[in-house]
Amino acid sequence: MSTINYEALKKNIIYVIKESQIKIGYSHNSINLNYPLDSLNRLFGTGFSESEILPVLNAFREYAKKELGDIKISLFEGRYCLTVSAEGVDYVHENIKDSGFLTNFINLLSDHTKELTIDDILQVFHQYSNKVSCTKVVNDEFNYVVFFEDGIPDDFRYCIDIHSGHAIYHRLTPGDFEAFDFKF
Repeated sequence: MSTINYEALKKNIIYVIKESQIKIGYSHNSINLNYPLDSLNRLFGTGFSESEILPVLNAFREYAKKELGDIKISLFEGRYCLTVSAEGVDYVHENIKDSGFLTNFINLLSDHTKELTIDDILQVFHQYSNKVSCTKVVNDEFNYVVFFEDGIPDDFRYCIDIHSGHAIYHRLTPGDFEAFDFKF
């Protein structure tokens, strides 16, 4: 089997904590993050079964301990709950700087004083890169998928739903986005 990419999960956890801190503010508390087995395998670059993943997650705990502190692992409703300690949340708050993109993006979507369009949203993306992909989507989940083609400042797929001038989004890793197999 190939080498396990622990760094991808650590980076994902840090991004999710940072996103939460931008949305609701910083709090010196632990945070629970839930991952289905398939998502963990995509991040690790592996194909572990349920019986094989727990030792891998325990090894990940040691790998990420310096930055994220003690991580507790539990299984809840078919998902692996990784509880990052308050010290890990503090580390993200004190050491991980936002590129500015995610803050500006979230602030735009949170501003309900004007009706948003996809052009408004794309302006924020284009402030950070000229390499932006935007695809109109016809499904029940969202209207557009937008991402930075070169992965800078991040490589997430932003699934954006705009209705009545307001927008919501889901941020997926490229692997999870592909696994959903959305129809365009």
